[in-house]
Amino acid sequence: MTTTSALSLARHTGAAVLVVAMVALSGCATTAMTPEQQTSQLASQRWGYLIDGQWQKAYDMLTPAYRSLHDLREYQSQFKGAVQWKRAEVASTTCEAEKCEVRIELTVASPFGRGKGDTISTFFTETWLNEGGRWYYYEKP
Repeated sequence: MTTTSALSLARHTGAAVLVVAMVALSGCATTAMTPEQQTSQLASQRWGYLIDGQWQKAYDMLTPAYRSLHDLREYQSQFKGAVQWKRAEVASTTCEAEKCEVRIELTVASPFGRGKGDTISTFFTETWLNEGGRWYYYEKP
């Protein structure tokens, strides 16, 4: 191998090592989401599924215990005749150990409105449980 080839190989190898090191270190720079952030994101996602009628995706977010007692059809049937959900937003989240309480502001089409687009909002709290490192929405069986 000539001196020029050896230097060229060393430069390429050094550049490759540098790129690999930068990628590895960038993983260290990111922080894991807090339980509050995780459950806020999950609650928003779940309500998006409900509003869009994506029942299977919302059902999959329920605790394994609930799903062992109720199938998708049973879960979906509880929403028949429900008011029209317009928007759901996380208002606040508080967590302790393996349990989080997520306060939701739910906006629905007003059944008493005189004009189209009339809405009303209400607040309620959801419970999320961490089972085996994964967060699930708790619904009473």
